[in-house]
Amino acid sequence: MTGQRLAYWIFLGVIGFAVFFMLHTSISFDAGSPIQDSRSSIEGKTAELATQLGFSVDSLKLMTTRTQHVNYYEALKDSLGDKSVPPAGKLSKRGMNLAGWKVDIGSAQKESDDLLHEQEDFLNKLGRLELQYDHQGQVRRISTYASNKNITFVAGDSLFAIANHIVQDILGYQLQNYKLNYVDVKDTLMSAAEPENSQRSLNLSNTDVGNNMVFNWSRSNPNSTGPEKLSLEVKPIIRGTDSPTISTIRYGVSVESFKALDRYEPDQFKTSQGISNFDLISTFGSLGILVILVFFLGIKHINKGQVEWRRALSILVSLMLGVLGWRVFYLMNTIGGFFNQTSEAVFILNNLVFAAAIGLYGALAYIGWEAAARTRDQDQVHLLDAFWSKKFFFRETGESLLRGYALGGVMLGIFAVGLYLFGTEYYQADSQYGFAEPSMQPKLLTINIAIWINVWLIALGHVGVTTEFLKSHIKSQWLFYVTGIILLGFLFSGTGMMVEIIGPIWYDLIIFSVFAAAIFYAMELAGLLTFSTGWWVFAGVLMVMPYWGSPSMDVAYVSWSQFFVLTLPLIYAFIAFRYGNSVSDIGGYIPEYQERMANHLRVEKEIEIARESQFKLMPLQPPSIKDVDVYGFFMPSFEVGGDYFDYIIGTNGTADSQVLNMTIADVSGKAMKAAMHAVFTSGLLLSRLHRDAPEAILREITPTLHTRTDPQTFITCIIAQYHLVSHKLRVANAGHCLPILKRDGGAQFIYTPAPKYPLGVRPAVDYEAMEIQLQKGDFLLLYSDGLPEAVNPAGERFGFENLISLIESLDTEHSSSNEISMEIKRRVQKFSDYQLADDTTIICLKV
Repeated sequence: MTGQRLAYWIFLGVIGFAVFFMLHTSISFDAGSPIQDSRSSIEGKTAELATQLGFSVDSLKLMTTRTQHVNYYEALKDSLGDKSVPPAGKLSKRGMNLAGWKVDIGSAQKESDDLLHEQEDFLNKLGRLELQYDHQGQVRRISTYASNKNITFVAGDSLFAIANHIVQDILGYQLQNYKLNYVDVKDTLMSAAEPENSQRSLNLSNTDVGNNMVFNWSRSNPNSTGPEKLSLEVKPIIRGTDSPTISTIRYGVSVESFKALDRYEPDQFKTSQGISNFDLISTFGSLGILVILVFFLGIKHINKGQVEWRRALSILVSLMLGVLGWRVFYLMNTIGGFFNQTSEAVFILNNLVFAAAIGLYGALAYIGWEAAARTRDQDQVHLLDAFWSKKFFFRETGESLLRGYALGGVMLGIFAVGLYLFGTEYYQADSQYGFAEPSMQPKLLTINIAIWINVWLIALGHVGVTTEFLKSHIKSQWLFYVTGIILLGFLFSGTGMMVEIIGPIWYDLIIFSVFAAAIFYAMELAGLLTFSTGWWVFAGVLMVMPYWGSPSMDVAYVSWSQFFVLTLPLIYAFIAFRYGNSVSDIGGYIPEYQERMANHLRVEKEIEIARESQFKLMPLQPPSIKDVDVYGFFMPSFEVGGDYFDYIIGTNGTADSQVLNMTIADVSGKAMKAAMHAVFTSGLLLSRLHRDAPEAILREITPTLHTRTDPQTFITCIIAQYHLVSHKLRVANAGHCLPILKRDGGAQFIYTPAPKYPLGVRPAVDYEAMEIQLQKGDFLLLYSDGLPEAVNPAGERFGFENLISLIESLDTEHSSSNEISMEIKRRVQKFSDYQLADDTTIICLKV
């Protein structure tokens, strides 16, 4: 059954690949006209051209970048109609200037120069000349930087001759196919300059001798090829040199600008489409949603401790190195030649911060996705665990990769069909550095770094976190799919794509929403590994298409090498699927945080059992005694505590056998250790409390506690026996808090006799008891030290004096012991802001 489903996937993938390559000539901006010249060949042409224009590039710096003139293509479609304009690749092949190279020539920054970072800033300061080549490698535009010295010089005596020489012989345009528009200028430089120069010295290196002249040509033969218009602006100059033996003077011009324009071609090219308000909303909206989701889920699982830190840090570091590495390669290949060491350092530092932000985003996305996916026990999480353990050769790995390749084909097919139906095309996305990849070396490495970073971010953020968030918050299956498709389509249309679509943003929304449906299906039936593979294939194919079919081996090798790179995992996938073992054979992996959570839950369970057991040792209900009202409670500062209380009806071995035995014990320390001693002490007390006198009980259990407790542990204890017939109260105290008696509205401590050593301190103590006659209306309070030692947020203790005042303020005459106990509890909790410093226990007795 699995084989049948996989065969179905592969069939759809093959169909998708076939559809993409069949439609590619109609949907790609570069189809049929791949990059013909490499960066090195363009720079070689520039060096030759520089010599003909009168300067050398040996002492200058070059920045060569690929250009895409999308706004020109859009202008053609707007003017001629979408249906009548062939695909951009065919127009480029015919000579239309829809793509090319731009070479900026300038001087290197001096170490003493001000810091420069933005490309526009340093070109305005350091730039000397800008050349723009078309797709066939012919110069289409020349411009200079007005604030800097013009480095061009073409010698000659006649302006017309120089202009023809520049355009026809240097730039390679056939002027027999053009007619020159009227120009009002003398056809000589010598006649204008010689008389004046005979009156001046010749220590001149570059002297203006006239106004700028503009020559305009228009194509005269409609059947000929080439641009519609040519425009050349020159400035007449002379160059003189002096030497001890001879002085020379040369007449000529500097080239101020040149343009070769096709019909509808704009004066200025934009590197990308214009950004509408909806584009901005889509971009920043999707970015905001992703950041919120990633940080929300990531921080949520960090707070829960559900983090594999080694993996998260590996993601962070790898993404940081990838982003920073790509930027450093860009610096080395392009703008680095212009920068001094300070500017380079600032560039790297800025990009290090940016790389750290991307790495942090990726790490948080991984944390959020993995924890949520593990909670739902996704199948491919087990493969991920195996990968982190450096184990790869599994049948499930091969199956996931094969499904991923199939998904990549499906996405390429959906992409191609969508573009074809809309009658539009895609082009390589321009970043802040333009279409930078053709300028980079080693190109194959930088392309794969860019794809690798993109796959991590898209797989973890756009798909992994988003699907897991929706899955955990939307229970309805159909609502999950509808919401997910809309949301994922919006996210893909706003961020993450390495290509862009020519046309309105709703093209992107519709195409990527269909994408999203296929992605959700793949995520449900396979998992993130399958999607990551599919996205890697999808991005890899689109990224190398501009190099496919290039006549230059320096360019074409990129596509051949990349397709070879894409094929290797596919071969491995077939082998692993056929011969690999099952990942289930290696046993399940339990993350460290899950082990910690399991241990924590086990401890919590054990503590809860101990808590329940401890409370069961204490009375659930007070004894029902005529004319006696007694009530007590135990309130631990932790889950379990070291206090214990009890009250039972018993005898004291005399004729007056009806007594109410009350006791409170307080073990030093807190939590589990104190609780264990409290439980042990409670057993000793209960074994004697119903029949022995208070002082006898304390004497008898002292030796046992002394031998069974460590030197750091001691136990205070008070035992009070109230004789129901004689109304006498007999009290013995082992170092416990003095009881309080309230009579006739006044409260005071009952001072019990010595010795007052706590239990366990000495092997034997001769405890004594005292008796006091209680009267009708008396109120007695037994309590542990947690009550007077309660601390408020300001660090102030409740204290024994406040305790006396509290008892005196309570309406003990009309309130029951239960009500009095709850009021004391409420007062002490409010005083301590519900943060008890110690276990608190009380027993209230009314007679």
